Amino acid sequence: MGLVISVSANERLNLLKSISASGAPGLTLKMLDQAQPNFDEDLYEWILWEQERLAILTQWKQWDELLVRIERLPTDIPNQFKQQVTTYQARAFLETGQTITTRKILRQQLWLTGAGESSEYETWRRQVIESYIKEGRIEDARVSMLRFDQDFDNSDIDWLLLRARVLIEAGRYEQAILVLQGLEGWPARLTSMLASFKHGQIDKGELWGEIKKRSENEEIGAEERASLWALGYFAAQQMSAVDRVVALESLFRNGVQSPLHLFQLPVDLLWQAYIDYAELVGNRSELLLGADDKWLDLANGASKVTPVKSRSLYAMLILRSADSDIANRAASGYMQTFAEVDEAERSLLENLFNRSQTFSSARKIPPGIRYQLVDLALRTSNIEEATRLMSGLNTVPEGSSHFDWQLRQSRVLILGGRYDEGNQVLQNLIGEYREVNVESTDRILQVLFDLQTVNLHAEAIAHFNQLLRLEIESKQRREILYWIADSYRELEKFEHAALLYLQSAMMPGPESMDPWAETARFNAAGSLQESGLVDDARRIYEDLLRITEDATRRSVLNHKIQQLWLYQGIQ
Repeated sequence: MGLVISVSANERLNLLKSISASGAPGLTLKMLDQAQPNFDEDLYEWILWEQERLAILTQWKQWDELLVRIERLPTDIPNQFKQQVTTYQARAFLETGQTITTRKILRQQLWLTGAGESSEYETWRRQVIESYIKEGRIEDARVSMLRFDQDFDNSDIDWLLLRARVLIEAGRYEQAILVLQGLEGWPARLTSMLASFKHGQIDKGELWGEIKKRSENEEIGAEERASLWALGYFAAQQMSAVDRVVALESLFRNGVQSPLHLFQLPVDLLWQAYIDYAELVGNRSELLLGADDKWLDLANGASKVTPVKSRSLYAMLILRSADSDIANRAASGYMQTFAEVDEAERSLLENLFNRSQTFSSARKIPPGIRYQLVDLALRTSNIEEATRLMSGLNTVPEGSSHFDWQLRQSRVLILGGRYDEGNQVLQNLIGEYREVNVESTDRILQVLFDLQTVNLHAEAIAHFNQLLRLEIESKQRREILYWIADSYRELEKFEHAALLYLQSAMMPGPESMDPWAETARFNAAGSLQESGLVDDARRIYEDLLRITEDATRRSVLNHKIQQLWLYQGIQ
């Protein structure tokens, strides 16, 4: 029986859309595979399902998979659907930067007889313009837009914003202001403000004041806030060096970037702003370039009173000091300028060190910051980033114990797919584990759960048994027996699993029926059933039923017992 229940095609399509919207496109596509009829069986329904498939792949930006799917479509699909497919194909090539291929495909369609009658014709014309913009051919895009406006009456907000963007990039600020006139919403307002500023209609101070005032409103969204501070940077370019740092730090503290291309700035601008401000501060203090110790002293002295100034000085030393010790101390000082690394500071650090050309290689990042970035990546479950940052870090970081370092190393290596290395580090860690305590054991267990998550159950069992040979607390010993049973069950060694579940259940005493024991006995019964020991499984379920008062649990147990009777009846 498939995942998709037998309901009407429309109902199934709506179900798929809901599941995809909930964040499960992979499951949606599997369900679609089951529900979609063959091309030769029902062409109309096949097209309905295929349209939904292409829409899902587009929504989740699965461009390579989308192109592969399109290449495999039958050649004799109806012309109207073929035109829709062309639009999807052009979008995928556009998003992957293949602009020449995009225009080649679109021109083939646009030059066909009767192309202007297609419902996709207007979209194709817009995609051609987008391809020029992506290539930076702004004048070609502007001319194409003029022709487009002569042929179509389009007041779509996204189109008008795109027109304004091209006009601003072409230096035609007054025309951009006219295009946006009367439009509501912050994207149009901020784009118009940028055009007005560049046209000289808004003074830098006036613009900066508006941005600071608006940014203090806690109700505005992250995308608007990012756009505001990008606009602030444009104003700050005509102001002081410190204003540029303030604007860019505020921008990159956002967890998201602006959806508007005009306000998408590279984080390397902040590194340059740091250097510009640091040089200004250094010159005022009459410091010589190369006298790194004095620059470091100046940064240390400024850190509490003016953290923006000290961060700029530290940043310059991180980038330019030839003395690795000075660079590392500057990195430590940079981190200490934050009262705490909250979500906003984490975004700033990730942008500066993980998304910049300045630190395109993780090995260029000072070790003191790399260790902290590893922890930040782990906190946000960004295992790929944590593994990249960990590569080449072999020494125990300052202020960290050998145990903490090994634990962090093993976890990152395991979750990053480097199983053999991570497993070896973990084996060494447990082998050297002498000062046994509840907290440290629990932290080791967390890494063993990671091993189970990646299906390294044999390795997990070996490490669990290493721990059982130590003088660990009885509650943790009971839990470990349960976790070992879980791994044996995954390895389909059901009798081993059942034995260990029961050992875990009975550890306080043979008659134990506390909540932990009930859960362990329930799992033991399931393992016994899977091993073929049905009578044993039924007896355990019946024992649980006698002591269970919760109606829902009693229903589950009765169902399990009934299943066992049915199972024996058909043997």
